[in-house]
Amino acid sequence: MKPELVSPQFFLPVMKLIASKGIAIIFITHRLDEVMAVADSLTVLRDGEFVARREVKDSNVVEIAELMIGRKVVKLVDSLEDEKREVNSKNIALSLKDFHVIMPGEMVRGIDLDVIEGEIFGIGGLAGQGKIGIPNGIMGLYETEGAVTFFGEALELDKLGNALEHGIACVSEDRRGVGLLLEESIEENIAFSAMQVKENFLMKIGPLKLFDQKKAREHAKDMIKLLDIRCTGPKQPVGALSGGNQQKVCLARALTMSPKLLIVSEPTRGIDIGAKKLVLEYLMRLNREKGITIMMVSSELVELRSLCDRIAIVSDGKIVTILKPDDKDAEFGLAMAGSRKEGAKHA
Repeated sequence: MKPELVSPQFFLPVMKLIASKGIAIIFITHRLDEVMAVADSLTVLRDGEFVARREVKDSNVVEIAELMIGRKVVKLVDSLEDEKREVNSKNIALSLKDFHVIMPGEMVRGIDLDVIEGEIFGIGGLAGQGKIGIPNGIMGLYETEGAVTFFGEALELDKLGNALEHGIACVSEDRRGVGLLLEESIEENIAFSAMQVKENFLMKIGPLKLFDQKKAREHAKDMIKLLDIRCTGPKQPVGALSGGNQQKVCLARALTMSPKLLIVSEPTRGIDIGAKKLVLEYLMRLNREKGITIMMVSSELVELRSLCDRIAIVSDGKIVTILKPDDKDAEFGLAMAGSRKEGAKHA
């Protein structure tokens, strides 16, 4: 039986019955309503560390939500971190209507969402709740239902590459499985999408189209310098790079497409703090200086709250709410747990 098919109305009373027989139960869940309904005490963990222990009768969902989300003070981006601004554009860059994505483990179950031109729009949520399915559906990697429009033009999501052709580039969360050709060189990886979609980096010799290695190499050198990719040179195989430098190659490939919308999914997963700061700062500069609209999907709320203008929280494949980065920790915690505090807003 699949876990999502087990009704809480059935499961929770069974747990209480088992506990009444004197059998101890360790119940692991992110759903605060379930915790309050059946638990006697609870322990909150965050980032693999103990945060607090509470007796349920002496606590409430708001306190627990704050404990779940409570932020460590970490300066993730330097020069632009404290810059607060309003996005003045009234243009809708990306619009999703009743959008479903059939991605195992990351199902999206009918969301409506508008991303404004020029903003950094964040999507957060716990693992397996559907946030990763959104960019993968937009890029046509999984079966979808519903409508997606980009600057008013409908995307054909059943045609792989259609989003790329319209000016949407994506840095995948699975850089080793989807994002990179690990056996190939840095220069070939950076040029690949632009070569396939836009026929850049190709030389025409009669009826033939051949890879323009010289042009690709010069462009790769520029991107290596721009993003500080630590390597021996553009001919080095991507599989030999560190995780942080592989992520920069993914970003370089996306930027080579000259996108109008850049989607970055788990952009700092598995990379060290130094590379993390560089990637995040560069994303913000792309937005501020180049005007590129960015959709950032991340499990790290601190990152989302450092960069984003608005943040949608996804739970059970649906958008619970859309928050501002300076909204209260409790509102983020409740939304992550699939609840909405009375009065919580859609920004």
